[in-house]
Amino acid sequence: MKILTGFAVGALAGAVAGLLLAPESGPQTRRKLGQESEKLKNSLAHSLAETLDAAKIKYNTLLDEYARKSEKAAVKARQSAKVG
Repeated sequence: MKILTGFAVGALAGAVAGLLLAPESGPQTRRKLGQESEKLKNSLAHSLAETLDAAKIKYNTLLDEYARKSEKAAVKARQSAKVG
């Protein structure tokens, strides 16, 4: 997540610097800033959605694994209780 944040901040800083140093009028520069910020917002939203989806998959996988191991341990405990 830190890498994504660093990338976003770097991209935004680069875009802003490039637009502010460009020899265009104020309204054109503001329009371009708006367009670039919209692109960045969409890119970040997409990346965040992908990261969240991956985290959900990992969480569900770990939860399933925990449930299987817990059930296995419960079966062993029941078997041990019957034997002893």
